[in-house]
Amino acid sequence: MKQHISFLFVLIITTTTVLAQNTISGKVLNAQKTPLEAVNIKIVETNQLAVSNKLGQFNFEINNNNELLTLEFSYIGFQKLTRIVNLKDAKIDLGTITLKELNLSLETIEINAKRNYEGSSNSSLIIGRDIIEQIPALSINDLLNQIPNRKIMPPSLQSVQNISLRGAYNSNVFDLNNSFGVAIIIDGNAISNNANMQGYNPGNRGFGSTKVTLGSGDYGLTNANKVGYNGDYTFGGTDLRQIPADNIESIEVIAGVPSVKYGDLTDGAIIVERQAGKSPAYVRMQLRDNATSYGYSQGFRLSPELGSFNVGLNYVNSFADNRDKMKAYKRLNLNAMWTNTFGKEKRLKNTFSFDYGRNLDGIKKDPDDPYGRFIDFTSWNLSFSNRTSYRFNHPFFKNISFNARYSQSHQSTYTEQYQNYAYILYTNAITTGFTDGIYDTGIYTSVSHIDGRPITLSGQVELNTYFKTGEINHYLNFGTNYSYAINNGLGRIVDPSRPRPSFNTTGTTLSSGPTERYYDFSLVIPQKDFGAYAEDVFKIRLFGKDLNTRIGVRLDGQNNYFNLSPRTNINYQVSKNLRLGLAYGLAYKSPGLAHLYPGPAFFEIPLINSYNGNVKESRSIFYMYRYDPTSNLKSSNTQTIELTALYKLGNYNLSVSLFNKDLRNGINTVQEYKAIDLPVYQATFRPGQQPLIVETGTKKKLINYHYFNNSLKSKNQGIELILNTPKYEAIATSFNLSGGIFRSAYFDANNRISPLLASNTLPESPLIAFYQHNSRTTYFSSGRISSSTHIPKISLLVQFTAEFSFINKTIYEPGSGIPIGYYNNNNDYIDLPNPDPTNPLYKHLFLSTAQQNETNQFRVFTNYHMSVAKEIKKRFKFAFNVYNVFNYQPRYLNVLGTSVIKPNSSPTFGAELSIKL
Repeated sequence: MKQHISFLFVLIITTTTVLAQNTISGKVLNAQKTPLEAVNIKIVETNQLAVSNKLGQFNFEINNNNELLTLEFSYIGFQKLTRIVNLKDAKIDLGTITLKELNLSLETIEINAKRNYEGSSNSSLIIGRDIIEQIPALSINDLLNQIPNRKIMPPSLQSVQNISLRGAYNSNVFDLNNSFGVAIIIDGNAISNNANMQGYNPGNRGFGSTKVTLGSGDYGLTNANKVGYNGDYTFGGTDLRQIPADNIESIEVIAGVPSVKYGDLTDGAIIVERQAGKSPAYVRMQLRDNATSYGYSQGFRLSPELGSFNVGLNYVNSFADNRDKMKAYKRLNLNAMWTNTFGKEKRLKNTFSFDYGRNLDGIKKDPDDPYGRFIDFTSWNLSFSNRTSYRFNHPFFKNISFNARYSQSHQSTYTEQYQNYAYILYTNAITTGFTDGIYDTGIYTSVSHIDGRPITLSGQVELNTYFKTGEINHYLNFGTNYSYAINNGLGRIVDPSRPRPSFNTTGTTLSSGPTERYYDFSLVIPQKDFGAYAEDVFKIRLFGKDLNTRIGVRLDGQNNYFNLSPRTNINYQVSKNLRLGLAYGLAYKSPGLAHLYPGPAFFEIPLINSYNGNVKESRSIFYMYRYDPTSNLKSSNTQTIELTALYKLGNYNLSVSLFNKDLRNGINTVQEYKAIDLPVYQATFRPGQQPLIVETGTKKKLINYHYFNNSLKSKNQGIELILNTPKYEAIATSFNLSGGIFRSAYFDANNRISPLLASNTLPESPLIAFYQHNSRTTYFSSGRISSSTHIPKISLLVQFTAEFSFINKTIYEPGSGIPIGYYNNNNDYIDLPNPDPTNPLYKHLFLSTAQQNETNQFRVFTNYHMSVAKEIKKRFKFAFNVYNVFNYQPRYLNVLGTSVIKPNSSPTFGAELSIKL
């Protein structure tokens, strides 16, 4: 076998050495005919890089045959330029390449995101620097409003911002899985959230109880899911509030099938490229109704030998309400990049980056709050990353690149609240068994502190090669990557003698419940994942038309499992105006450390509490149950099939995407109930000593805990479309229409469990109801029409957007509201194989359709937004935007008539001043 492989390799080398050597040269100037030094020139097909010298000259020596290559010219502050080069001659002089400075006086600028069929995926959506310059953004999340069929969100930093792609879930756990599966790639390196463990123990009350909150509606910070304010993002994707938008060069959003070079994902990728190279100093100041932002960035050309150095600084101060500054979010970001090329022909290029960020997110203690509640989310993170690329002048090997990133963070989540009870009763037990309770004062300050210190390390090596079979040119990319994640934090720091609300037992009742214990994060086992991939990019002629193919396979080793992921993106040029595409792919996402090592869960049952106010004459007995979860989670995975079409008629461009995405092995928590027989005690008072306690019998008690499993499945289908019109010169306006409809049928293999109100205390009355597997289907559809009036002579751009929300409803499958069993007040489980909806004992357990679909939208809603940008002498730019410019705030009652739903928020205003020095 090895001999055959060696022979094939030698054959490829031998056949490619006969290829002709070509030289591509030229000179890059600006509009004033001044040479531009350190312009980045990239051959897209082979990933080879070059830069211009101080005279603006560049030179490529490549071994190739008669074919077409795509050259991209990019330079900070200038419009990107693409040239197609036909290698029919040995020496090709492109002459003068003129780059235009990016400003509003240009006749043509990109105003709306567009599909890019020449990218790494048929679903690539490009948000270029042209667009980024026109959007006053507090973070990268504001730039992603360009994604079709996504509700436009006003700029805000008052809650965690995760991104979900192609999912219409009316379920927090499915949304978390989706956002956790979106890869964020910055400068070629993945920003991983695998080591984040900033949450309460999921074993106590499941997925929904892990968020650190102050409760629903506190300080007006309630999100759409009616969950109280929180500032951490465990089990979800990276918080996009951390990434400023000032120095971003371009964003590529891949919601479909990404290249096999991208791993550890299930729901697409967002690829961010930042600016590197010489650039003027930019000072940006942004003022919103509840936020201020200041930014500075500049690129220096140190020397031809030392290369370029970029620095960026950004500070944001945001309040939930400027009238009462109780809730604040502050962010500081510092970025530095050093870029240089080496060697006589500048074949070696290296970019070293340093990033530091600090977030201060919390709520001040209100002096009028009788509970003295306080919550704080503070973190800092720093990272070092390096990108190295070497261009070969070889017939087979074209380029080799190496990316590496090290990241270290310190996250602190802290809450406190006054407590006032007659007394508290607790235990220090950490093992299963019987234990005596401890009495203490009930007036104290409960404190909860979670200290996380994630460390991640990743590296990737990729080799780009070229060979030819017959008349077909193959561009082969193959490589490998490795990632390491650990959390060395102090963990969940808990004092059992000072329990937080709902985690204490008092003498008023003998209620059972979960309890908290200290858990050291540094005890977790490091996560080590690796991947290897190979991808072939080639073009063949079929019926006289081009068939462009990108096909590859990826092998991942995640959590002791091996997964194989084939992926392909194919598009066919049917005619000059029409291109059709087909994509298919599998993708896998490893569980995070918080999934794999949630820590043990503890459940306390008070069996007797004989308390008379004198601790010496009192005694209590508890039964402690400890559950230690086992780590047997598999990687979640998706299978995606996508059909695309791009139709051009003159300067009209219509792109359509139809997709089907199946999720398997999504991660959720399952609640486990167990009825056990425990002793019943009776106490006899004895003056001056503890009471005499004797066992009088046994009684069933319920114990419950949660653990993670791969129970989630979903089938996501939908259509997206984008229509761009040319500029109508008579009104200096172009139009963009985008929208779509998503259908998500999602299924949780776990039984639904619903604790009931104790309205009936009869022993046979239901206490906890069980329902069939949770199966729902959600439909979501939105659209928008944007007009962009661009007048280059006065450097003015005015944009107006009308947004439409067509559908947002969830339908529960038949039978989902029918109980299958219940525990009664005597803690006996009653199975209901044929439940009777007229039975007076449990007929109230049947849920109506209205009860399950109470938040469905039943009519079309609109919203309107406007922005204005004006440049003065190409150095000063003023931008102003308004979300909900007409203050249109419709309201309607839910189906049950129990709450008011407001689809649009209040107007928010923002202005940005940018100065180029």
